[in-house]
Amino acid sequence: MDPTAKQPDEEWGGVLDTPSKESEDLVDVLGRVGIFEGLSNEELRQIERIVHRRAYRPQETIVRQGAPGVGMYIIQSGAANVLLESEDGQVIRLAELKDGQFFGEMSLLDASPRSASVAATERSRIIGFFRADLMDLIARSPQLGFRIVFQLSLLMEKRLRETMNEFRSAQHTLRDLQDAEDDGEA
Repeated sequence: MDPTAKQPDEEWGGVLDTPSKESEDLVDVLGRVGIFEGLSNEELRQIERIVHRRAYRPQETIVRQGAPGVGMYIIQSGAANVLLESEDGQVIRLAELKDGQFFGEMSLLDASPRSASVAATERSRIIGFFRADLMDLIARSPQLGFRIVFQLSLLMEKRLRETMNEFRSAQHTLRDLQDAEDDGEA
């Protein structure tokens, strides 16, 4: 994507041109990201050529809850908090993300609104991989694009399974608490 073109995400502006000396580091970072698992160094270099890079200051918003999702983000260095604003205006910290972790991958498949905000907690370098980049990659290199989408589907399946296990555990805990309360009333 042309760095002078309009950026795909309202928060993204100011894409950085990264010096070539960072290239090896960037390929290493990409190689540790689940959806790029199993790709060769040459394939990772293809990805490196199309990703976007930006630096964030502490407390700067990377993505905003409710904004349309346009892609995923990888923390090359730094840290960020995942924040959920409840209906009553409270902000709940859901997770802290660090080097090599990523978020927003579901946006590679749809433009649903972001379910939470993510804000840098320290100076951070973030890599953006947008849906438009993935679609262009699929058109140019269908086999590579398919491998990424397949890995994405495996990752989403794993996360759904973990969420269902957490839900079932919470249901059991709630039932146990209700049973204990019912026993106390008897």
